[in-house]
Amino acid sequence: MKINPTILVLATEYSPNIVGGLGRHVSDIVAEGNKKGLKFIVVTTSSNENESYTFENGIHVYRLVPLQHPPRTFIDYILNVNFRFIQFVLYELKLSFDIIHVHDWLTGIAGVELKTEIGKPLLATIHATENGRMNSKTHFSNRIHSFETSLIEASDNIIVCSRYMENILIKEFNCTKDKLTLIPNGIIPKSYLPPILNVKLPFSNSPYLLGMGRLVKEKGFQYLLKAFSIFHKQFPEFRLIIAGEGPFHEELVQLAYGLHIDKYVSFIGFVQEEKRNVLLHHCEMLVVPSLYEPFGIIALEGMVAAKPIVSFQIGGLAEILNDSRGILVKDTSSRSLADTICDYFSEPQKYNAIVQKGFYAANTIYNLSYLIEETILLYKKLAK
Repeated sequence: MKINPTILVLATEYSPNIVGGLGRHVSDIVAEGNKKGLKFIVVTTSSNENESYTFENGIHVYRLVPLQHPPRTFIDYILNVNFRFIQFVLYELKLSFDIIHVHDWLTGIAGVELKTEIGKPLLATIHATENGRMNSKTHFSNRIHSFETSLIEASDNIIVCSRYMENILIKEFNCTKDKLTLIPNGIIPKSYLPPILNVKLPFSNSPYLLGMGRLVKEKGFQYLLKAFSIFHKQFPEFRLIIAGEGPFHEELVQLAYGLHIDKYVSFIGFVQEEKRNVLLHHCEMLVVPSLYEPFGIIALEGMVAAKPIVSFQIGGLAEILNDSRGILVKDTSSRSLADTICDYFSEPQKYNAIVQKGFYAANTIYNLSYLIEETILLYKKLAK
């Protein structure tokens, strides 16, 4: 068992180039592991047309440009990212490492090839699966599923973030349980302190509900808009802010118009950490209406801000908000979601204990400063 192994991390997102929860997770894992003495080499994508190298707080970070521009499809783009990663590690990287760590199929293609070529242990974190996200069979999804299958088969160990994801890999990919390590995603609580600087928000004089995430169908914001249209009739002083961007944006905007709530809803796009923290600390409730969520780190972000969290009882959210750490809606419908939100604001004091339990769990059970120890043990085991 190696005392301080060096980890080669392959990731499509890394701070400050963060689009979603995967990028935040990778950045936080590297930062916390570095504090504990692990050594990291991060290979990620560049946010511009130039490749670069930096040595950041003891972490080697290489930002690369895919081989082909512009890509014809998203899969073409990812393939070119992986081809560039493989080329760089095999022929240009001068540093040695003990383990290859990849996240989802997005960098799994490179991970599998590098393991084959150089024989280093391969660790994969599977955050989600294509079948779960899309819930449909297309040529596109089948191809991604084949990449996922190859990664799962080639990996020496696989980290899953929830019991839900563990069951998915066992049932859908015939993965053996002894190959899986369950380590929940975590957060660094101090990263969510409210900023001192004043940040301007829409509806600054009105109480508001908050929804945050990528604007895609599986995040369920269409359910939130319909629920808000019902809720607003009973609580007209409230507004709704939705933070995030994605391909479903225009449809959601049109839905808000069709429901005649467009004056009370603000789509503010993707937000950086400072504005995110302001939104979290000033909202009255965080609603996570996801229809598919292997974990749901957004729920932890609301919990650490001591806000009530409402979600459908699905996937990893059912595990995070279990044991009265949040408010779970059993029936996946806009009406049930609206009724639950109305019930809360009719008697908010009734839910004080839930909010406090959520806050405590975010600072203890899901505190990455503690969870990183489990990842370190796995790294050392693989590097022996």
